[in-house]
Amino acid sequence: MTATLTPAPTVADRPVRVRIGHIARRAGVASGVAWLVFAGLNVVLSGRWWLWLVPDLLPPLAFAVVPAVLTVGAALLRLGRRPLLIALAGLAVGGAQAGFNPAALLPSPGDVAGTHLKVVAWNTEVWDDWDDPARFLAFLRAQDADVYLLQEYEENGLHPGDFPGYTAIERGELLTLTRLPVRRVVALPAEPAPASSWRQVYEQVKSLRVDVMAGGETLSVYNVHMPIQLDLVSPLSPGFYRQLRLRDAARHRQYTALQSDVRGNRNPVLVAGDFNTSPAMGDIRWLTGSLHDAASADRSLYPASWRSYWPVDLWRLDWAFTSDPIAVQRYEFVDPRGMSDHSLQRIELTVRRTR
Repeated sequence: MTATLTPAPTVADRPVRVRIGHIARRAGVASGVAWLVFAGLNVVLSGRWWLWLVPDLLPPLAFAVVPAVLTVGAALLRLGRRPLLIALAGLAVGGAQAGFNPAALLPSPGDVAGTHLKVVAWNTEVWDDWDDPARFLAFLRAQDADVYLLQEYEENGLHPGDFPGYTAIERGELLTLTRLPVRRVVALPAEPAPASSWRQVYEQVKSLRVDVMAGGETLSVYNVHMPIQLDLVSPLSPGFYRQLRLRDAARHRQYTALQSDVRGNRNPVLVAGDFNTSPAMGDIRWLTGSLHDAASADRSLYPASWRSYWPVDLWRLDWAFTSDPIAVQRYEFVDPRGMSDHSLQRIELTVRRTR
């Protein structure tokens, strides 16, 4: 009997399943590396390069969802160690940019001694233009805040008797109402010329500092509304990149002025408003690095404040930051009841005595 020798299998004879597995592993590695590089570049370039304002439009949740999907896919498809580790690295880098609030898992802050205040900050979406004025005013009054930091205030929108007992300070679209004694007012980047029109002040002043007396301390409250990143213009339009650079320059100018004033301010400070900056954007890294995010007193794992035309808030554009002498007991976003595309920030805090 003559033995028949079976030829060794060639590449073409490999099972289809093996070839598919090889392709899947390569795709898993490539996808993971691409996302890891993008997430790393976002950390480095966001807030530093004008062209990155376009990637800044990406919803911050994507920085958690995309690497999480890659991680689960690598595990379920058994793609091996390398794709899984790369996907996990992307989750570690991007997860911090997604806007989650780990402080919500910690115990609520306790009461501390000092002067207790309630502050409201809210982008009113052009005051009461599309709302019932009486309903709008009743909603604001019901907050019963010691200080209101309101953005998108409309010229001549406030009438005598609307807020009895409050001092009103306005610069363009920024309106600060307070029932505390006022010591000083500073418009940033600079006080507009006396002959400036309301619209000119609107364009120039995007931060309004008001120093008030809180107990025996001088508290500086900053009312902030930063310019948006860009208008909805086609990237194929020749004016798209020009207006992108102009927007970036405007934001940089406003942030630089605010940063300089806050860092030179020895008073306890509260900086709050609509920053038009998501958790994935680098424009506020100096604030998160030097002040305390009031969300540490929020019980929400994913604090979000901006909803556009959706029925729920999508991600956070509104922020509140405090310096060390201030303890935040409670922080929450309040449903605007259809009167704005931004939720209202309600902040309950205590100003400790510093001397």
